Amino acid sequence: MTRKLGPQFLNDLQQGKLAALVERVRSDDTLMLALRGASINLYYRGGSVLRLRQSGSDYTAWFDPNYAKSKPIPALPPVISTPEDCEKWISALPALKELMNRFFSMHAKSEREFQQLVAWENNRSPVANSSEYFITDIEYADVSQSARLDMLGVKWLSKNRKDGSKCTPVFIEMKYGIDAYDGDAGIKKHIQDLQSILSDPAKIHELSQTIADQFNQLSELSLISFNRSAAVETISVSGRPEVVFLLANHNPRSRKLLNIVQSIEEPKSFDLRFFSAAFAGYSMHDACMMTLQEFRTRLELPAPSRDP
Repeated sequence: MTRKLGPQFLNDLQQGKLAALVERVRSDDTLMLALRGASINLYYRGGSVLRLRQSGSDYTAWFDPNYAKSKPIPALPPVISTPEDCEKWISALPALKELMNRFFSMHAKSEREFQQLVAWENNRSPVANSSEYFITDIEYADVSQSARLDMLGVKWLSKNRKDGSKCTPVFIEMKYGIDAYDGDAGIKKHIQDLQSILSDPAKIHELSQTIADQFNQLSELSLISFNRSAAVETISVSGRPEVVFLLANHNPRSRKLLNIVQSIEEPKSFDLRFFSAAFAGYSMHDACMMTLQEFRTRLELPAPSRDP
């Protein structure tokens, strides 16, 4: 299922009735715009604060009432057909964000919230240009490909920035805290599921095309920051996939992760990597990626004693 926007949708975001929404995203680091083909999602703290779906020349607009509980939701046009309709939704964003803040204070969605932070640091933060990974989507789901992925992205090494064909597909799974390491959505199960998906050349091709389409359109909308070479108008994505596990807030006193990693076999269909931050933060570089064996060795090292 393509995530590429049609010409009218893209034009409305660039200079039409939705242009003010994109301008708001550019100036608000708490928001992320995700492309979904016939629709877009505007994310706040990892939750969708606005979904727009194309309907002819207009766009149906939706805010999840579950975030409000018993609190009143601002009266807003259900369809955006003019720039004025769009401005009404933009003006309501602070109130909608506050409803979501209240919801998340009682129903934390830390993993999703930090996925959006990872996307911001690598796509739009002051250090985004030095990153070698760009995030094109979060919370990706495609039933036709049996794919549910935390993050899709592009690996584009800094030495290759003058060649848009040297981009490889990246699939990032984020685990927040040690309780997320095992079970039906754990590390080992994710690797097994991805092995099934990424062993199919047709699925790899479709996913790579999706990533390329998303990157190119986000770039057109100025929602990805990097030093653009005049020789590169668009990128293409191909090659052996890389799957990265990003483990946030690990407890170094727990042996759970070591036990799981020791039971994992090297996958055949993709390069398995574990992200190790460059001191702190989520800016991602090839030099920060550890192989399975390197990660095992790292975990097997005894924790340094701090006793006098």
